[in-house]
Amino acid sequence: MVGFPPMKSALPTELEKKLPGLLEALLPALARSADPEHAPRLAGELLAAVLREDGENLRKAWAERPKELLRIVSSLCGAAPFLAHWLAVHPSALARLAREDFGKRTREDYARLLEGFLKKNPSWEEAENVLRRFKYYEFARITVRDLSSDLVSEEASEEIFLELSALADVLLDAALRFAQEKLAREAGPPVWDTAQGKQPVSFCVLGLGKLGGGELNYSSDVDLLYIHESLAGEPHGGPGGLSPQEYFSRLANLFGRLVTEQTAEGFLHRIDLDLRPQGRSGPLVVSEEFLSTYYEAWAAAWERAAFAKARPVAGDGRLGWRAIRALDRAVYRSTMDLTGVAAIAEMKRKVESSRGEGAARDVKVGPGGIRDVEFVAQALQLLHGGRIPQVRTHGTQDALRALSEVGLLPKEGTRELLAAYRFLRRLENRLQMESERQTHFIPTEPSALRRLARSMGYLEQDGIERLEREFARHRETVRRFFGPLLGADGEERILELFLRAAPRFAASPATRASLEDLARHFAQEVDSSADPRRAFSNLARFVEGVGSRTFYYGLLLDRPELVPRLVNLFASSDYLSEYFAVHPRLIEPIFSDPQVLLLTRAQLEKSLRQIQKEFSPDETRGEVESALGALRLFRNRELINIGLLDLAGKVTLDEVESSLTDVAEVCVQAALELARKETRGKNVPPHWRFLVAGMGKLGSRELAYGSDLDVVFFYDGPSEEEELEAQEYFVRLAQKFIWALTARTGEGVCYEIDARLRPSGRQGMLVASLSSFRSYHGKFGAVWERQALLRARGVSGDKAFAEAFDHLRREILSRPLSKESAGEIRHVRERMEKELARERPGRYDFKTG
Repeated sequence: MVGFPPMKSALPTELEKKLPGLLEALLPALARSADPEHAPRLAGELLAAVLREDGENLRKAWAERPKELLRIVSSLCGAAPFLAHWLAVHPSALARLAREDFGKRTREDYARLLEGFLKKNPSWEEAENVLRRFKYYEFARITVRDLSSDLVSEEASEEIFLELSALADVLLDAALRFAQEKLAREAGPPVWDTAQGKQPVSFCVLGLGKLGGGELNYSSDVDLLYIHESLAGEPHGGPGGLSPQEYFSRLANLFGRLVTEQTAEGFLHRIDLDLRPQGRSGPLVVSEEFLSTYYEAWAAAWERAAFAKARPVAGDGRLGWRAIRALDRAVYRSTMDLTGVAAIAEMKRKVESSRGEGAARDVKVGPGGIRDVEFVAQALQLLHGGRIPQVRTHGTQDALRALSEVGLLPKEGTRELLAAYRFLRRLENRLQMESERQTHFIPTEPSALRRLARSMGYLEQDGIERLEREFARHRETVRRFFGPLLGADGEERILELFLRAAPRFAASPATRASLEDLARHFAQEVDSSADPRRAFSNLARFVEGVGSRTFYYGLLLDRPELVPRLVNLFASSDYLSEYFAVHPRLIEPIFSDPQVLLLTRAQLEKSLRQIQKEFSPDETRGEVESALGALRLFRNRELINIGLLDLAGKVTLDEVESSLTDVAEVCVQAALELARKETRGKNVPPHWRFLVAGMGKLGSRELAYGSDLDVVFFYDGPSEEEELEAQEYFVRLAQKFIWALTARTGEGVCYEIDARLRPSGRQGMLVASLSSFRSYHGKFGAVWERQALLRARGVSGDKAFAEAFDHLRREILSRPLSKESAGEIRHVRERMEKELARERPGRYDFKTG
């Protein structure tokens, strides 16, 4: 602690004259304090300083609240001398503190009390000082509570961390308000013009780490993440000509200065921003949209584990909670996230390997320390939080209790783990409350060790030995839990997956032995794969998808030579592995002859017909459901088959794209046939013609594994009298076609359809006649729409009509371009890079960037 002047000595006899009876009562209390050797001198200096400046109130406090006054002086002078110094510099605080009831306070209590401390419209400097005085006053009150077992028992010590966190919340929120008011005066309020009109933009500070978990200690940094609301349109005309990113970065800097600067009154908190997206190299403030994209696509397992504790601590809480809830699925995977657990284990191993000399006495990162308990809770939360929402809690103690309630931790063991955590956290507080230093090391110097032991309540002669003994006992408890959770080898972990998913299959010794062999085989392949962590995680998803259906285990036991093929897939592609997790029956291509390469178009059509027979209607599903299910199974199975050949290096990129396009065209043809059956109405005249034109990658036969199908629908043939009737029919036909491919069934979705490349885009008719298409491109068609026609071709429908469409396409493309066309093309490309790619350092879009 810096910034406070030293106190002058005062003779005890002078105190006795002005405060009769105080010395006689105080000396025994100081003898029971954490530091009976130095506390009497410090207490004398404190009381003498207060007598000089606030003697009347001190005498009244001694007359009316003697017990409380003795408790405050003996507690702070013995265990937290930096707070005794603070009280001497702010003498009126001691009498006020003696009048406190020392009960538990909530965030609402602190917010109400702070308002009483603040003047109306304080200056920046006044706010800076008042916030700090409020902090240290409440620190003194909390410290007295913490050191008094009759006020806060060891079992209830969680209250102290919650109070420290609630106090930090209120201070940070107030600091943000002052920073917002200052910036609004200087630059203007955060309102921008967009195509939708003027839009105010909200800002929120998220707390992570111990602050997010409501577990702050005396000298914790506060881990923060700054976010602002995303705008619906492109912003312009903002305050001071600043973009939202620039404006809120200024706000964050103002806020950070108010919180962290050391003044004569101390400081509020040290801020750590390393947990923001991309860490120290990332932007200071991120938009809500950027946050979502980052965590869904890029965040490492340790970042997801850290974000599990996120909560709004200042600013717009609604924005904060909305952003957090949007990331629930990114943080907590729907299947067991063993990759995340493995990453946590790896991070923990790195911490252990970097420990220096004396790490065994580090209560935080030493073996069996605070960090180990937090890792146990976080690992189990990541592993099961996607399936068991009850364990998605913020605080470590809440997480351990929730994990016990759902049976993921043994109840007796959880009690031991909680007791160890509470002991270690109390020890951490006692170390830090002496001088508000960020220390976690148990001292070896005898007098410092004795003071620490006494502050923990070990007042007897053997207090140091008791402290060391309890520390060793609780560390051993933690290591008992941490070792098995993250130290098991691959074979044991894979066997555990099998046993958990299919316990009945392992009931007999014979099948148990077979599963052990299978686990051993998988472990060898996973360990030697290109990406063991990904392979293990995807294997876990697959086993969970298989569940107790022993048929699949039997297949793998009968054909163990196919395990490497399966593991290769799991190690190489999350996208394809996800199909297995959701639809284990897709395992069939794994058992296909690996020497058979890609199927021809005729073979694909034959394969679909065979699957359609297998999906014939029965009492559980009708004709339509059967057709939809067959179509999806065909597509998924062929996708897996192509992927396996691709991963094995047996096919070229051109062959993959061509084959994926063939599969899509077979599905498009089948979907159109189904749509025609399902479209009600009179018999369609034979001269009415319909065409599904493929655009984009479908048109150019360059489909990728996850491609949408870009299509445009055309019709031709109706007379003028038939036009309205034909248009209505073909729109319904196109809608049924889209439904046939996009409807979700038990087999999933076949393809997503994008029909926005039609004339006038979303505002245009879903189906266009050939004549209206010719007219549109003659009068309105933009250069980029002509550009899209370069890859257009008919993929399903009337063959003669497809030739007519191609003739018209070539005619449109042959028309001369204006001089401005090159500029228009460049403008469209720049808009794509700016509005779609949104690249920034560390985030690149290899499609539109």
